[in-house]
Amino acid sequence: MKETILIVDDNLDNVVLLDKILKKSGYRTLKAYNGEEAVKLARQEIPDLILLDIMMPTMDGFTACKIIKQDESSKHIPIFMLTAKHEVDDKVRGLEIGADDYITKPFHLQELLARIKSRLKLTQEHRRTVSRERNKALNRMAEGVEHEIRNPVVSIGGFARRILDELPEDDRKKKYAKIILQETQRLERMVKESVALRDLSSGGKNKLDIHLLIDEALTHTTDLKKQHRVVIERKFDHNLPLLPLNHDNMLIAFIQLISNGLEAIDNGGTLTIRTSVDNNSNLLIEITDNGHGIKSKDLEHIFDPFFTSKMSGAGMGLPLTRKIIGYHHGTISVESQLGQGTCVTVTLPLKE
Repeated sequence: MKETILIVDDNLDNVVLLDKILKKSGYRTLKAYNGEEAVKLARQEIPDLILLDIMMPTMDGFTACKIIKQDESSKHIPIFMLTAKHEVDDKVRGLEIGADDYITKPFHLQELLARIKSRLKLTQEHRRTVSRERNKALNRMAEGVEHEIRNPVVSIGGFARRILDELPEDDRKKKYAKIILQETQRLERMVKESVALRDLSSGGKNKLDIHLLIDEALTHTTDLKKQHRVVIERKFDHNLPLLPLNHDNMLIAFIQLISNGLEAIDNGGTLTIRTSVDNNSNLLIEITDNGHGIKSKDLEHIFDPFFTSKMSGAGMGLPLTRKIIGYHHGTISVESQLGQGTCVTVTLPLKE
């Protein structure tokens, strides 16, 4: 998926110029013309970087930067402040309230692009480090879940089944035994998924056709597609080479992502799967639904273990999916708007 840069400047000529240059360099752009618009877009779109002018009407860049950096949902976004001023005090003030870099107008476009590229590279490296640490924590958590929960859950489930079988149909306690059994089964699934998360390995890679793998995942989700009356649209780039992938692990990941998209569509809709190559020669797989979307406050937690917005499920599907993609040296990101739908983007290297 293209990295997104928010351009904020009250000068239309500056915005047009930056928009043209950034798009030509392969970035997706958003545009705002004052600080209030910048804050709103930063919260809604979560861009990868913000170019923020200081002198603007309605709300200046200093105020906008401070608000963005104080908001939990947007504080991690790098901000480059743009200004025609040369005073040291302005630069110090900008850096003190959270700006990540300071560029004085008129700026050299090649220098600006180099700084943007360098900063985004640091961001990606930070994300990979966080992902590695998270995987270590997940492994420790999975070991604890398996050790402390598996045996008691098996015992509770076994006795609940015996009680259920022995009680007559008209006994009120049969209803309670069914509830115990259902909740026990949910815990059993959680333990199973936790163990899978811990034991997952990246071995056994073969050269595979990504489109055949996606079609196989779609076959596994046929019943869910019919249940939600969803139309599948395939927009494939058929010039892609074979990729070194672990078939079973990646199949699990695609089944999870496709199932999530189908379940998000309540009563008829479209699920679009697109493959393409980005400017860095990586494979992009975009799975887009026009379902109910994800709340912004939930979006930052969807990869957390045990977090789920569904009525059922252990909340381990997306952490498992991210771990699988990480083992293939790829990344996964999610964009969503409530009431409009969700786009999941998986990035995989075309070569080992």
